[in-house]
Amino acid sequence: MKIKKIFFILLSLILILQWVCSCTPRINRTKFTQLNIAALAVKTSIDAGAPHGQVAERMQHLSDELAEAKDRVSTREERQLLKAYSDLLAMYRDGLLLWRYQMEFPFLFPELKGRIYVGQDVEPIVHKYRLTTETHLYKPTGQYWRSINEDSIKIVWHNADDQLEIIKDLANK
Repeated sequence: MKIKKIFFILLSLILILQWVCSCTPRINRTKFTQLNIAALAVKTSIDAGAPHGQVAERMQHLSDELAEAKDRVSTREERQLLKAYSDLLAMYRDGLLLWRYQMEFPFLFPELKGRIYVGQDVEPIVHKYRLTTETHLYKPTGQYWRSINEDSIKIVWHNADDQLEIIKDLANK
């Protein structure tokens, strides 16, 4: 009878400890405050139609904050949140690269107006976001080249917005 009582007490203690551990936050949000501010600054710049250079500066700040945050994470959940921010930064970089191609190549090739040339830098982005390409013939050389619609940038920005929602959900667990 006494053994059953001790067993019941131990089992109760274990269950209480599990409950207490599950109630303690696994993510210290203050560790991510500056990182979140930097991420939202990039989004705000994009949404406001800020110039390419300003968005690039804000992205660099996000990158710097991400590097600093790596030293502050301590739990599995915090590492997962940090990875989500890293994925967000990659999406922003993808969009910025497409934007750069959109701005630069039409000056060299007028036939690219409204299109983005799919060079080797852009190829992984095309696959990552499953962007639709169009094939063109460059008549002077007989070479074929591919392009994507300039609205493809919006697809990348939309994916970044979705990633921000994922980050928000992870931070609020």
